[in-house]
Amino acid sequence: MRNCFIPLFLGFTALISCSDDLKTYPVGEDFIELDSKVVQIDTLTLKTATIQLDSILTSGSARLLIGALKDPVFGDLTSQSFLRLAPKDFFVDEKAVYDSIALILHYDRYYYGDTVQTQTYRVHEIIDDFEPKDKDQTQFYNTSTLNFSEEILGELLFKAYPNKKDSINIALKHSFGKNLFNNIQNKTIENVDDLEKIFKGITVVPDNNSNNVLGYKMSSSVVRLYYTLDDGLNSDNDRYLDFNIFELFNNISSDKTATMLNPITDGEYILPSDKTNNEMYIQAGTSLQMRIEIPYVRDLNILKSENGGTVINATLKMYLDPKSHRENISSIESLNVFVIDNKNRLIKQLEAATLKSYNPELNYDYYYSIDITSFIDEIQKSPYLTNYALMFQLPNNNQSVDKLLIYDSASGKETKMKIELTYLLY
Repeated sequence: MRNCFIPLFLGFTALISCSDDLKTYPVGEDFIELDSKVVQIDTLTLKTATIQLDSILTSGSARLLIGALKDPVFGDLTSQSFLRLAPKDFFVDEKAVYDSIALILHYDRYYYGDTVQTQTYRVHEIIDDFEPKDKDQTQFYNTSTLNFSEEILGELLFKAYPNKKDSINIALKHSFGKNLFNNIQNKTIENVDDLEKIFKGITVVPDNNSNNVLGYKMSSSVVRLYYTLDDGLNSDNDRYLDFNIFELFNNISSDKTATMLNPITDGEYILPSDKTNNEMYIQAGTSLQMRIEIPYVRDLNILKSENGGTVINATLKMYLDPKSHRENISSIESLNVFVIDNKNRLIKQLEAATLKSYNPELNYDYYYSIDITSFIDEIQKSPYLTNYALMFQLPNNNQSVDKLLIYDSASGKETKMKIELTYLLY
């Protein structure tokens, strides 16, 4: 690193002193001395990489994510939902007669992939207590799972219409529903504790031959137990008891074996972008994040003392590979930004990076932009050398499987990543 600094410093100093290669602007008399000028530089070195956090929290999600994706770039992905359910009350009239039972999943209009393809869901009964297997944990993550019965409670082959229909209905086994009905009717089940001795929940497993992931509303998706009650008064004697979802988590996994991401082994591994075609990967659900380090940011202090000046603005611009995202990229209006250390541990969160277009008339050619002036200033003023970097993730990191590819600063593209640094010389 020491040897790298000398040519960098000499080149950077030459860059500042050569007015033909820079945008320079005289500073007004009311602002500072007349011989001052503003210099803009966009050649600051960046170290860019892809990292993968060990896990992300999926407890507390309001969305079921179910489906599978075939992806030779990011890796094949599967998302499976685990549901804990209970009715609001535990009463069925003693004269009622059992009819049927079904899982009803209401679309929330989120989808990723090809919804034209036919897909299959299979419902299984969970046989573990609905709690994390790791006794040190109190919540579930994308890597969490529970054991479930191999017996299929219900199965549905369907085509998804998330923007046209409101729900799908998966009929469940008659014997499963009858057992629940009888135990509630005869008061063997009178509360949640009683219920969970007999029924711990269900999981919905997608067929891995599909190529889409769909979102469903936790608030309105239910297991519905149908029965009839002839009270001698009403001709309409159809009734039902809803088992509402009061806890869920999504197990989201991906197989990166055949991809350039395969070398990532754990949450501390940093995969440089020159090993991944000069691009960084971001994917929600699987905890893939983009990491950006500015290794020579402290050298600006030397330039400040040598040339007499200061950084007044630093803007990071990150350009997207258009093949990596869906047509509705405009819905991903921002990226969450964090400061992390050399082991990818979170230090703090910054303001978000915002989506912009440099071809707004045609509504394409997007990039994300963030003002990192304060981040640079903080590192420059630090009394010790820091190895801090910036980490970028999608805002719905635990409720979607959206993905992005972003060009690095050495991509050779016009849209390569850069920091536009505005420097005041005086």
